[in-house]
This record gives sequence, structure tokens and C-alpha cells, in this order.
Amino acid sequence: MQVRVERDNVANDEDTDMKTPTKPHSRSITRWVYRAWLRSRIDTYTRNLHAIAVQRENDFHAERILHRAISTTRSKLQSL
Repeated sequence: MQVRVERDNVANDEDTDMKTPTKPHSRSITRWVYRAWLRSRIDTYTRNLHAIAVQRENDFHAERILHRAISTTRSKLQSL
């Protein structure tokens, strides 16, 4: 006569906890990394905008100097 042996094929909660990372923890890390990346992008964009503003200011001063030079050169040319 054979004795039927039933085995428990249901995974314990402890087994599954050890195999898969906890979702809330991985989400918080992902969110933290994403927020850090976004802050980094904002910093980069801000630096670029500042550089553009400085360049425009430099261009404005250079344009003023050139206009002054043209004006003095024209007046010298007309005085001859």
C-alpha cells in the first residue's frame, strides 16, 4: 500500500521577503535619484542662462565701444 505524501508547495512569506526587494524602499531610492537628477539639470540650465546673460552684457559693452569708435573715426574723417 502506498502512502500519499503531500508536500507544502506554498511559499512562505519569509521566503518571498528575502528574494524580492521591498517595493516602497526601491521606490523611495528611485524617487530620490530622480529628484537629484532633476536638481542637477536645473543647476546646469541656470548656469547656462547666467553665461548667456553675461555674454549679452559683454556684447552690449562691446557694441557701445564699437559705436563710439565708429563715431570718432567718422568725425575725424569729416574734419579732413
